Amino acid sequence: MANLVDDIIENILLRLPVKFLLRLRCVCKAWRALISDSKFAEMHYRQPQTQARSRVLISSPGRLIQSIDPDSSGNEFDNNGVVNIDYPILESSNSVFQILDSCNGLLCVVDSFNNPSLWNPSTRQFNPLPNPRLLQNTEILYGFTYDYSSGDYKILRLAYGSRDMVKTDIDFAFKTEIDVFELKTNRWRRVRETHFSRPALKEGTFYKRAFYWVAWRLLEGCEDVSRMIVSFNLKEKKFKEVELPSQVGTINLKVIDGYLFAIYHDIHGAFTKMWIMDETAGKDSWTIFGNWPLLPCWFANCLKNGGEVLIVNIKKSKLILYDFKTKTPKHIMFYGDLRSSIPVLYTETLVSPHSINERNEDI
Repeated sequence: MANLVDDIIENILLRLPVKFLLRLRCVCKAWRALISDSKFAEMHYRQPQTQARSRVLISSPGRLIQSIDPDSSGNEFDNNGVVNIDYPILESSNSVFQILDSCNGLLCVVDSFNNPSLWNPSTRQFNPLPNPRLLQNTEILYGFTYDYSSGDYKILRLAYGSRDMVKTDIDFAFKTEIDVFELKTNRWRRVRETHFSRPALKEGTFYKRAFYWVAWRLLEGCEDVSRMIVSFNLKEKKFKEVELPSQVGTINLKVIDGYLFAIYHDIHGAFTKMWIMDETAGKDSWTIFGNWPLLPCWFANCLKNGGEVLIVNIKKSKLILYDFKTKTPKHIMFYGDLRSSIPVLYTETLVSPHSINERNEDI
């Protein structure tokens, strides 16, 4: 009978939002132990009600961070749904940070010294990660994902020669090496294979266990360059090259509703052209998806477990949450300057940024 009651309590708690669960830890030791358990956090995240609870995190210069509920009907006199959050690192010399990506409620962030950390803004848990040695005159591109085959969170670090090295050591400048961090072991490991190219942008995305990014490559027999897409598969430890749908303009890669998109922004910002990757017949190709009359804007970030996309209209300083499944936009109330802010879309979860073999004792 006691086990039956415990099961009922657990099923009820699994349906509650994170903010209520954090308060209910104080009810008794048994509830605290249950809510702090990593298996409970995983089951809670898999609940359909939990997956719908997305929030927008906006970081501004300094340490001011706001977390906004997109479903809040807030206006300039009503700030319900807006929560101010302090970034965990307090040292003034290291107060600048960049949010790289979100995955299952965890944010991968790097500070001004390129030190990576994992952070759950819902529980305020923070885990500074070890940082592998980096050669001088080297630039970095990070990728962050959850590897379902191994049940582990992983970070990819692409290291390549700085832009200044293009003039002095072109071979070093066009050589990309990869390190992989595994949260279970809390260690980095170097991938043996290298790719002779350099990322064209400081961003990439994971798609089907592979990390994709746009890169520059040297053309044979000359010092001219062209662009392509490079991917690295976590399981096979292999690189693959994919042609871009266009060599004109800035191309960003995003995963939306389970598909890989190449997004092109017109130089005037008048529209956004999109291609979707077609993997039929065993060959990667691109199919035009459509033009977007969204005025000057850019795709800030997407939720990997759904079709929601965060869109920023810089000209009008507006945030739009667009649902690709229902094809409906949702305007998010934000009163600030988006030109100096970094908006990120994430999900409220109890997932710990520490090893998933550990308990969430500090939440």
